[in-house]
Amino acid sequence: SSFAAPRPRCCSTPRLLWCACAFLARVGTMAALRCLAVLAAAASLIACAHAEDWPACQQQNTVVRSGGQALFANLQGYGATIGCFLDDCMSSDKFVASEIESCTKVCLSLPECEWWVWGTEEGETKCWFRTGDSGREAGEGWISGHKGCNPPGTQVLVMGNSECWAEGFGYVNCCEAKFGPNGNAQCWDGVFNYDRCCFPKDEL
Repeated sequence: SSFAAPRPRCCSTPRLLWCACAFLARVGTMAALRCLAVLAAAASLIACAHAEDWPACQQQNTVVRSGGQALFANLQGYGATIGCFLDDCMSSDKFVASEIESCTKVCLSLPECEWWVWGTEEGETKCWFRTGDSGREAGEGWISGHKGCNPPGTQVLVMGNSECWAEGFGYVNCCEAKFGPNGNAQCWDGVFNYDRCCFPKDEL
C-alpha cells in the first residue's frame, strides 16, 4: 500500500510512539488499541525484569568507601540535621539516619548519586552517598546498594516543606546557603519562614 500516515505531533518521540500512531491511523481504533495494550503489558514486564528486588538487592557486608567518589550535596533540604561532614549538612556526603530506607530515598533524589551506604560511625547509624563504587570493600555489618535498590513505591523527595512552595517560590530561590542562615528574606512573611519552609515536615 502507498498509504503514509502523517506524522502526528504528539508522537514525535520516541519512535515507538510514532509507529503506534501510524498503526492507529492505518487499521482503525479498536484493533490498534488491542495491539497497544499488548505492547504496554510487554513494556511493564520488561520494566519489572530490570527492577531491583528489595531487600534482596542490598549488598550485605559491603562498604563503598570514598575512593574519590564521595558525593557532597545539600542534605539538609531533605531533612538531614546531624552527623554530617564537619557538622555542615548543606555540604555533606553523610548524615545520621534511623532507618536504611532514608539512604535509598536521598540517593534516589540526588541526580549524581549512584550508590548509598548504610553503616555505623562513632556509635551512630548513618547514610553515605557515592558517585561510583571504586572504593568498594568488604565490611562486616555494612550494607550498600545501587541507586535503583530501594523499597517499592520510593519516590524522589521534595527539598524543604512542599506546603510552602508555589510559583516563583521554591527551595532553590528561598533556602540555598548563598542567602545566609535565614534564607532569602523576600520569600518570608508572617506565615512562611525559614524554619518552617526549608526543612521537610517529615524527618528522615
